[in-house]
Amino acid sequence: MKLNVEGGLPIIGGIIGSGGEINWPRPTRPGDVLHVESDVLEIVPSRSRPDRGMVTVLCKTLNQKDEIVQTFKAKLVVPRKPQS
Repeated sequence: MKLNVEGGLPIIGGIIGSGGEINWPRPTRPGDVLHVESDVLEIVPSRSRPDRGMVTVLCKTLNQKDEIVQTFKAKLVVPRKPQS
């Protein structure tokens, strides 16, 4: 989770979590070297709050053998740029 928070989702202005699913398909072991890969699956502007939007992100944590050890699918409320 530290990898996700510190480097996986660099969104200026912060985020608010609004739900998610987390799974650990295999264990991590002492000495494992982990890295996170994140993909934006969907971006939906808010209809009622033009300064916000909803982003769905899938984060995968992999070990040194590129085996998935954690998946985290999150829905996040994020700030939007002002419309010109």
